[in-house]
Amino acid sequence: MSAGIDPRFRDDIERLLADGDLLDLDPLLSYDGYFDELPLFATYAQIAFLDGLPPAERDRVLVRAAVAHLERILAHAAGHPDFFCAVTVTGWDEPLLVPRFWRANPSRGVFEYLRLSPPAGAAAVVAGLLGHDPDYVLHEDFLDGPGGRRLARVFVTHVDHPVPSA
Repeated sequence: MSAGIDPRFRDDIERLLADGDLLDLDPLLSYDGYFDELPLFATYAQIAFLDGLPPAERDRVLVRAAVAHLERILAHAAGHPDFFCAVTVTGWDEPLLVPRFWRANPSRGVFEYLRLSPPAGAAAVVAGLLGHDPDYVLHEDFLDGPGGRRLARVFVTHVDHPVPSA
């Protein structure tokens, strides 16, 4: 796995992960609900250390940091077959993209209802942020609503940890 945290912001990213309770990995391995989606950051103030960068560069730093942390989570989860985690990228209508950690226990049935689409427009943006790294598989998740079909998130999984089949 090759995504990494930009060395210029390593301490800030680690603080961000700590503030979001994302460094304590054991509690991430089980969830009593259907699925959970934990954001890398909750407020723009938390990522003010990136204010000097153009928006596309901020997105790149944040998405790559989230994918790097996903690698830690997956390594920690080895041997836990009832656990799945991916990075999801949301915020497509916002000034900045928001990477999140989408986690679920497959035995709870979420994958019977999750319908992911092959990568297209938004996934191409995320692929670019990841340098088109072949270690990552991208999917798009759309929701149907009163205004029609809209993109909810792009899923980023590692090739060795695919989305479980239903």
